[in-house]
Amino acid sequence: MMIGLFTVGVTSCRADSEKVIDVKQLPEVAENFISEHFADSKVAAAKVENLWRNKSYEVYFTNGDHIDFDRNGNWEEIECKSTAVPTAVVPAAIHEYVAKTYPGERIKKLERDRWKYEVKLSNRIELTFDLKFNLKDVDM
Repeated sequence: MMIGLFTVGVTSCRADSEKVIDVKQLPEVAENFISEHFADSKVAAAKVENLWRNKSYEVYFTNGDHIDFDRNGNWEEIECKSTAVPTAVVPAAIHEYVAKTYPGERIKKLERDRWKYEVKLSNRIELTFDLKFNLKDVDM
């Protein structure tokens, strides 16, 4: 019985946690990032998610690309379906490694957290780097 009540409570909290917002409601850092690196892309939707004390933002573009931002507006994940992740966003060491090891491949997804960077290439190879940009894993 308690599990059922807990599940209903969590589900109802979760259902109200996400809402569509105007792009101008994003943190200034996120707005500037989009203006600088995705100026030619048209925003289809922006969302804010409030979950407990954590807030995050998602921006979807009409071409299928999307970016996830943390509560401060710093990017956490960039996924480009029709283009490549902008080179200016990719840490230089990762960009150089990909260009040297996988010439001609594009970075389609770039994700970062407190411990690592994850990269997905156009050939579907996934690379994991630590925060010092040492390659830690390759998933073919």
